[in-house]
Amino acid sequence: MRHALMTGREISQPLRQTVLPEPECGTDLNGMRVAARYHAADQAVGVGGDWYLSDPLPCGDLLLAVGDVVGHGLAAAGPMVQLRHAMAALAAAGHGPGEILTALNGLLCRQRAGTMATAVVATYRPLDRKLTWARAGHPPILRANRDGVEPLWEPAGAILGAFPDVGYTHTAGRLAADELLVMYTDGYVEEPGRDVDDGLRQLGDHASSVMRGPATDGPTAVVDRLRRRNPRDDACVLAAAPLG
Repeated sequence: MRHALMTGREISQPLRQTVLPEPECGTDLNGMRVAARYHAADQAVGVGGDWYLSDPLPCGDLLLAVGDVVGHGLAAAGPMVQLRHAMAALAAAGHGPGEILTALNGLLCRQRAGTMATAVVATYRPLDRKLTWARAGHPPILRANRDGVEPLWEPAGAILGAFPDVGYTHTAGRLAADELLVMYTDGYVEEPGRDVDDGLRQLGDHASSVMRGPATDGPTAVVDRLRRRNPRDDACVLAAAPLG
């Protein structure tokens, strides 16, 4: 049994780094410092239905995204990889956040496999710190600074894979130099027997306390100190802050 568990860990770590590589703490990408963490509910497999992206785009922008395929383990990991790669390809081809989610929804609906997912996707333009974002049934992006935290306004957007004819729109705004974004999946805010609003408040309090503290690398401090609320659920978090 011990040998089987050790072998499983030896396989799962390279598998996770292949399908969902974890960036180094405080990675600087196209005008932002980015950090991310991922926890799989199935430790033996090491991957599940949650994903994140922080990809530099050919135009000089930065793609930031977090998503969550319904389910756990390898059954959810397959669709996760498909959606993650499709999202990255669509963004690299110049599609905006709303167009990306519309395409992903069409992809899932055409497959008729019953797979559903939530996601939030954004692009950041470092020239003027413009953020453009869209969502599909996903919890809101949080924006934190030394004065507190607030959710970004959520454009309408149904869960992916549920309604074939739905479209997605995006909205835009500008970030201040001293602000930080937090994107996350429900494993960080939902806890059995507790209200999800309580989880959101705790996540917001955590982010704002980091911004008020002495840390020089806010994104890394946020993801390093954040506690997963539901160990039986996959969870990932991505934090990003403008450079300069």
